[in-house]
Amino acid sequence: MKQLLPFAVLIALAASAQQLPCDKPYRLGHFVQLGNEDLRLDRTRAISPKELKEWDKKQAQAQGACSGFVSQHPNMAVSREFSYTVKRFATVRERCESFCGTDKELDQLYEKETR
Repeated sequence: MKQLLPFAVLIALAASAQQLPCDKPYRLGHFVQLGNEDLRLDRTRAISPKELKEWDKKQAQAQGACSGFVSQHPNMAVSREFSYTVKRFATVRERCESFCGTDKELDQLYEKETR
């Protein structure tokens, strides 16, 4: 019986470490990077201004679609994969997950993740 006690404690700690339920409806989506495929022939080439503009546009569209998907399921934690391609630069794969928080908190999380 004493041998099972450490195992039970580990299970209890793992259960308590899981994310607490959201105290408000999920309405924002948070992206988790799954991987990018580099499409550049010269892999040392930096992103061009045109590609950067397209990247920003597609990322904004994906963020809008992600938040729209999450808001359709306000009381549930959901996830969905997204991908898009910036011609001659990269294919981006991301997973959209429900985010419990404000726009400001999401922005802070993204800023923290990019550091």
